[in-house]
Amino acid sequence: MKKLFWMTLPALALILAACGSPSAPVAVPTVSAPEADSAPSGSGLLLADGVIASAEAQPARETQMSFAISAPVNEVLVKEGDKVKAGQPLITLYTPDLEGEVARAELAAKAGELEYSYWIPRRWDRPPERKLQAEAEWNQTKMTLEVARATFAQSTIYAPFDATVVDVSIQFGELAQTGRVVITLADLANMKIKTTDLSERDVPAVQAGQVADVYIEALDVTVKGKVTEISPVSETVGGDVVYPVTIELDEQPAGLLWGMSAEVQIVTE
Repeated sequence: MKKLFWMTLPALALILAACGSPSAPVAVPTVSAPEADSAPSGSGLLLADGVIASAEAQPARETQMSFAISAPVNEVLVKEGDKVKAGQPLITLYTPDLEGEVARAELAAKAGELEYSYWIPRRWDRPPERKLQAEAEWNQTKMTLEVARATFAQSTIYAPFDATVVDVSIQFGELAQTGRVVITLADLANMKIKTTDLSERDVPAVQAGQVADVYIEALDVTVKGKVTEISPVSETVGGDVVYPVTIELDEQPAGLLWGMSAEVQIVTE
């Protein structure tokens, strides 16, 4: 026991001497702050001269179309992937009753016109009040014809703008229900970029017209663009409040597809 004590004492003395020595160097760990330019992709961070956010490619315009009336499908004139022009018919319904209403209204309007023409005063023996009555009746038949044509027009879906057919969810003979989406169109020739995680803390620095650099990850290209729209309504992503910002590209790169990931840096100064 005594031997162990005397062996330990010199070692303890050396440790105490080292701790009490004023000249003993003390190592202090240092942590260097990351530079602004090394901000991670899609972090929605406010940089010295701009904001970085994640984004995705979306069509400039998209529409999901349905019928206002219910009837069997007569023709499906397009298929997925087709490019269509504004005003082009896409799907028609089988509505012989509506066609009949138009035909009857056309005959009634023609008869009303003839009746009115007959009562136009050519001789003094035709009373003017009868002409006014015939005119009123003719106007009524014309209104009926307009309503019949408008109702029949609802049996055909037309392309509202130049677009690509993205989806057709109905076929010949199937019953089209009122309000059910039967075809989806998108303007894939003019894509836009929309941010997905731009924080509520950073959005006050963003304004319409600001320049943006857009990096398309799948294509490994960077293109210029400008901010065209800042959503006035927030969204919640992973518990964070974000505001979608839309960027219009100066030039659309070849191969850009709907849903491709992107990173944008908006120059705010």
